[in-house]
Amino acid sequence: MSLPRLFKPFQPFTGSYVHELVNQWFDTELGQQTLAEEQHLLDQILPSMFGCYLMKTGVGLPRLHLEASPIKHRFYMCEELYPQVPMACVQSRLTDLSVASDSIDVAVLHHTLDFDNNPHRLLREITRTLIPGGKLVVIGFNPWSLWGIFRLMRMKTAKIPWSGNFLSPYRVSDWLNLLDFEVEGCECAIFSPPNVSKAWSRYFGWLAYASKRWWSQRGAIYIMVATKRVAKVTPIKEQRKKPTLVPLPINGIANPTPRSEMQNPSIED
Repeated sequence: MSLPRLFKPFQPFTGSYVHELVNQWFDTELGQQTLAEEQHLLDQILPSMFGCYLMKTGVGLPRLHLEASPIKHRFYMCEELYPQVPMACVQSRLTDLSVASDSIDVAVLHHTLDFDNNPHRLLREITRTLIPGGKLVVIGFNPWSLWGIFRLMRMKTAKIPWSGNFLSPYRVSDWLNLLDFEVEGCECAIFSPPNVSKAWSRYFGWLAYASKRWWSQRGAIYIMVATKRVAKVTPIKEQRKKPTLVPLPINGIANPTPRSEMQNPSIED
């Protein structure tokens, strides 16, 4: 008889502890490489998105820069407050955002869905804040990659980032379609195995090249762009009232003759 486990495979951490662990991982060499690739993809996407307000959500410090965006009002929404950062920070629960509905033009989710216990509810809340025609940018870890295989091999451990959700872009795309989004496209990056030293990186170079050429959707990280569809207003036809007859006075019509006079006509001599 075995005792019950305290940690289930891939059980995500919760609370402020996960923020600290994510910050520590992004400070590693592999984390810095991941940030560099994500920043490169994001800089190619943001210049084509316009509006008044850009909201970025994530776990831990706001690592990615948003200077490539033409939007002036940019802020970082997180459950932990970070005052000493170059970006304005707002503390709020991500599943209950303190943002008005239909007020955000662009929302960037930096691994937000990967480290939340209820990613579908979080996505619905983000949808509420976006204006019709607003843009949604989702950055996450791809389970259909070499990193996903490495994650399966380490399923008995509970370390960041392998304990994250690792939601596939196909699954996220299905969720977005249900939330009335139109997915514009998806790009992936990092096709080499994780935790590979520089000395061994050249031996895996051919594998990364083959994966990037023939399996372009199998990168370790993905960035997806979707547009919130504009609600179509169907005009309601005005119901035509049934015409009613209105008596109109008409001149020249003789008054009716009484029945008694018709039965007993008077005869003049």
